[in-house]
Amino acid sequence: MPEYQRNLPNFYIVQKGDSQNYTYRGGGGNKKSFPPRNRIEHAETLQQAFEKALENYQQQKLLREPELAVGEAGFYLELQLQKSELKAVDLLENKPKKIELLAVHSSDEADETVSATVFVPEKASDFFGSKIEAYRDEETEKGNPKNEALIANLEDISLGTVRALFTDNIEFPSESQEVWWEVWLRHGCRESFQQIAQILDIRTTVNSITFPEREVVLALTSVITLSRIINNNGLIAELRLAKDSPSMFFEMDMQEQASWVRELAGRTIVASNTNLAVCLLDSGVTRSHRLIEPALAPHDLFTCNPNWGVADSKHWRGHGTDMAGLVLYGNLYNALATSSTVYLTHRLESVKILPEQGENDPKLYGAITQEAVSRVEISNPKRQRVICMPVTSEIDNNRGVPSSWSAAVDQISFEFQRLMVIPVGNIGGDIIFSEYPNRNDVSQAENPSQAWNALVVGAYTDKVNIDNPKYAQWQTIAPAGDLSPRSRTSLLWTDKWPIRPDVTFEGGNLATDDPHSCCMDIDDLRLLTTYYQPNVRQFNLSGDTSAATALCSYSGLQSHRIQ
Repeated sequence: MPEYQRNLPNFYIVQKGDSQNYTYRGGGGNKKSFPPRNRIEHAETLQQAFEKALENYQQQKLLREPELAVGEAGFYLELQLQKSELKAVDLLENKPKKIELLAVHSSDEADETVSATVFVPEKASDFFGSKIEAYRDEETEKGNPKNEALIANLEDISLGTVRALFTDNIEFPSESQEVWWEVWLRHGCRESFQQIAQILDIRTTVNSITFPEREVVLALTSVITLSRIINNNGLIAELRLAKDSPSMFFEMDMQEQASWVRELAGRTIVASNTNLAVCLLDSGVTRSHRLIEPALAPHDLFTCNPNWGVADSKHWRGHGTDMAGLVLYGNLYNALATSSTVYLTHRLESVKILPEQGENDPKLYGAITQEAVSRVEISNPKRQRVICMPVTSEIDNNRGVPSSWSAAVDQISFEFQRLMVIPVGNIGGDIIFSEYPNRNDVSQAENPSQAWNALVVGAYTDKVNIDNPKYAQWQTIAPAGDLSPRSRTSLLWTDKWPIRPDVTFEGGNLATDDPHSCCMDIDDLRLLTTYYQPNVRQFNLSGDTSAATALCSYSGLQSHRIQ
């Protein structure tokens, strides 16, 4: 958020003005004007449209599902008005009749009309019909058509659909595509909606946002299922696509990113007396990042080789700092998108286990891991810690047979009585839409996920919403709640070896516009985190099983509470 200058000069008015008596000039506002109409023809056109809407409603009633038909019987009515006559929108609502205005939107900036949707109780179904008749047949004392302010401004009337409740100016999802929606419920309808969600097997979030007349819940479902709901009841007031896209922050310039980081840092509290920590074994961490520094003390930075230093490395593209942000804040978008205080209830430790150049000798991975854990244990043996190692190797992938590295992980977990969290490993290279999820099934978990005593993490995804209009026609590979496209499995292992992964956490998704071509990482489908060069930018995007492993460590310690 921008900083404003506080040192600008004030203006001082020295001379006094001359007082003059007020003189009434007549008038009192512009005379009301309405679109030019042939009164009889316009009324007949609207009456036919209204009767057609009622006929469609009667047909809809015949197909109602009893278990979904809750609340007061009624229907949604969509009315089209000229953009220039938006003042007429307020006349669509009638509280004595319990006719409620729900959603107003324009699907296109170039469109000259707007759509307004109301819920009409069945007992008030003749309301608009009688208004149209009075406009056609009756006049006011001044000789104007009755209800002219309302009826003359209407362009069309139809029975409301899911699209009529959709108020986002972005691409409307396809009918069968399951996406996350913001479902804005009418007052007092939350409990009924939750019951219907269970009947229709709709995933909803536990948390909701409450306003005086609305309650907002997130729901994973399709247009087809939402149509079943609004065809049977009037619970929903408005629909929008849920937005948790990290691209909003990632695409900001450096100055704006820094402002957001300062704002978040200002409302973040790190527990001073905590004895909890996540020990991160990775490429090092950039402690100078403003969101990391309060939770990472200088004496909690270690390295397995003094020649490597403790800072994060360009060679590994800042992987350690990516993980540090996720370990401390989870998906950083969530912390930035709220204005509430963020509590960090654990601290961070970092041990650099990856060299500045090249890679470690695979035969030394076990020894390096043991060395890394020993350093932090010797430094602070009484601290309660989770050891997070978001690193794997393709070497020694022997269908679940133990390796020297996995044996070292088992020994560390047993000797130090520590929970060690490691990833199942990523599928590298290009991913083809048609190969999912078969390729995941035949891509075996990587070393050292053979370890019996470690918690091995895979990646699933709930990220199926694409906000960027550039990718409006693209589709995600994985459906919500399914395996992330790059996450490996142990299906090729024999039954005597452990099943991997043990748990899954969010790892992002891929998308494509061609089922036969390679899929791409899209910003909207990634996780927001901290960047290892804060003098260049503050944020980075992450994903896959390493990010899922960091999120597992974060969630396991309930690293922050937002109040």
